[in-house]
Amino acid sequence: MRRVKMFSAFGLAILLASTPLVWAQNQYIGYVYPAGGQQGTTFPIRLGGQGLLYASDLVVSGEGVSVRLVDYYRVMNNQELALLRQQLNELRRKETTISDAMAAKMAWFELPARIGPPETAPPAAVASNNDSSPSEKELAKQKLIERIQRIFAEDERTPAVRAHMELVFAEVTIAPDAKPGRREIRVITKRGISNPLPFYVGQVPEVARKPMKTTKKPVLGKEHLAQRKRPPEEEELTITLPCTMNGQVAAGEVNRYRFQARKGQRLVISVKARALIPYVADAVPGWFQPVLKLCDAEGREVAYEDDFRFDPDPVI
Repeated sequence: MRRVKMFSAFGLAILLASTPLVWAQNQYIGYVYPAGGQQGTTFPIRLGGQGLLYASDLVVSGEGVSVRLVDYYRVMNNQELALLRQQLNELRRKETTISDAMAAKMAWFELPARIGPPETAPPAAVASNNDSSPSEKELAKQKLIERIQRIFAEDERTPAVRAHMELVFAEVTIAPDAKPGRREIRVITKRGISNPLPFYVGQVPEVARKPMKTTKKPVLGKEHLAQRKRPPEEEELTITLPCTMNGQVAAGEVNRYRFQARKGQRLVISVKARALIPYVADAVPGWFQPVLKLCDAEGREVAYEDDFRFDPDPVI
C-alpha cells in the first residue's frame, strides 16, 4: 500500500513539473526581423508567431542586449475587422472628435518604428498665418488612425503560414561592449515563454530591407497570384562594405544588393538562412535553401554557390 502511494505521488509530481513545459509550447515565434544588430545601436525588430497574446516582455540571452516591448497585433476575425473599419471611417471624418480618455491614452502610446532604409520625407507645406497648430486631441486622433491603418496593412485573411500571423514589435539596444556572436531571443507572455530563435550581435554596420507582409495562401494553378512583389524602387539596395544585410525573401523573389569593389580586393559573402530558421512551418519541403550569385557591373556571373561544405548556407 505504501508503494502505491509513493508511485502515485511521484507520478503527480512528474505531471505537475511537465505541465509548464507543455504549456510553453503554445507560445511560438517563427521569425525575428532583423535577426541581429551592430554593437552600440538601437533599432526596431518584429517577430511573427502564434499564441503570443498577453505578451509582456522579450529577453535576449547573454549580457549587453536589452529589449523593450512596443506593440502587439493579434489576429482578428471578420466581425472585429468590420467594426474596426467602421471606426476608421468614422475617425476620418473631420467633425469626429475622440474622448478625453482616448486622447490621454494615445498621448503616451508609441507606434512601432519602421524597419528599412530611411524614407525621404515630402517637403513640408508652408503654413499660412491663419493656420493653427493641431491640438492634442487632433494629434491623438491622427495617431489612432495610423495605428488602425497599420493593422489593416498587416492583415491577411488567407495566409500561407498561419503560425506567423501574430506580430510583436520591439526595440533592441545593444551595448557598445556587448560580446559579438550568436544569442537567443524569446517572447515572454502571461501564459508562458516562447521557443528561442537565433539573434546575432555584430561588429559592422547593418542595413535592412522593408519587411514583407505575410504571403497569401497559393491556389493550385494560380500560384503566381499569391507571389509577393516589391515595388521597382525596392528591388535593388545599394550598400557600402563592410556591412550586414538583413532581408526577407519571398517565393520566387531575388534580393539584389549593389556595392563597389576594386580589382584584387578580397571579399567574403556569407549567408545565414537555415542557421536563423531551421524549419519553415507549413512549407514543403520545410526549409529554405538560399543561393548566392555574384555578378559584375555588366551583369555577368562571377561566382555562384548554394552551400558551404556541409553547411546548407552558402559562402563565396
